[in-house]
Amino acid sequence: MKQLGDKLVNSPICDSDACYESEFQTAGGPIKTWLCMTSGYTSNTTMTLDSKGLKQTLEFTAELIKDLRQDHEPPGGGEKLAWFPTAITLPSKGMIFPEPIKNTDDWGWTVVKAIPIPEEDQHKYPDATNPGTFYKHKMDMKNMKRYDKLCFMDAAEELGMFAKPVTSED
Repeated sequence: MKQLGDKLVNSPICDSDACYESEFQTAGGPIKTWLCMTSGYTSNTTMTLDSKGLKQTLEFTAELIKDLRQDHEPPGGGEKLAWFPTAITLPSKGMIFPEPIKNTDDWGWTVVKAIPIPEEDQHKYPDATNPGTFYKHKMDMKNMKRYDKLCFMDAAEELGMFAKPVTSED
């Protein structure tokens, strides 16, 4: 897969100008992906309303995320696509996921940071996907932080997804 380019476009979800668009060349042809940094919604050109990709996504996606689905034309126009709130897990940093507050209409982003597991306790956390290995971090579910549904970028920043600029002292 080769990245062809990326840019910021207007989001069909909230009309913010902070929707990150990337284009990749795959064996099956070019694919565009979008992640709105304001709303946290994501889609790609394989998510047409009658696609196999959408059917598979619906089969393996949490009910809340399915309930929050929106269908929109992509930035620049084209066939309607299914858009979903994203869920991100970075094992050594933490997770961001949508969480209901009272109901599907009242929800927001939750950030859970990863904390180190002491070496002497790691044997209690086996990695089922890699037999014989153990997790070095676990999610700190006691210290969650919550953000409004249009504050995804703040949640991502809290998780440490953006590199801090390096400053030099002269």
